[in-house]
Amino acid sequence: MKKLLSLALIVASTASFAQLGANWTGSLTVTDPTYNRTFQDGSGLSGIGSSVFYDVQLFWVTGTGQYTYEIVGDDEDTFAFIYTNFNPATPLAGFVGGGDDWLDFKTSKIGEGQGTPTNLVLTANVQYYAITTSFANGETFNYRNEIRPLQGTVGDVKLGVVPEPGTMLALGAGLAAVAARRRRK
Repeated sequence: MKKLLSLALIVASTASFAQLGANWTGSLTVTDPTYNRTFQDGSGLSGIGSSVFYDVQLFWVTGTGQYTYEIVGDDEDTFAFIYTNFNPATPLAGFVGGGDDWLDFKTSKIGEGQGTPTNLVLTANVQYYAITTSFANGETFNYRNEIRPLQGTVGDVKLGVVPEPGTMLALGAGLAAVAARRRRK
């Protein structure tokens, strides 16, 4: 019992220092697909960014609240977007938010007072698409991205596809069975 209590205290203290959010890196290259990006506010299609390379990262959040999405590129002009149901053939549909220059032209941000909307509110268990792209056609670069909850938001960011409810129920049932088995021993 002492070992279990000690382990629980270690896990609890480690969790309180854990950084919430998700980070990933990538590269925009000439082999990536292209699309006509929107303006930062999603109100129309860009004439300058009419055929920009883009990368897509699927994600979802575990709690409804305010989040921020930031891109830092090597040496080119970055642009950040978030969508639901992203389709490059119809880039105005499913638009959630966009962000252009923040600290400099290499950094784009949505939320935390930047981009459109300046307060990025995401809903739990909804599939989102983070789009990394550039301001103008033909730009390629390496990038680092981060999506994280803001202070006061109870939730985290998970990369990938939102699990189906049945999958979550099966996982919960499996964990309950493991716990029950351990109690019997």
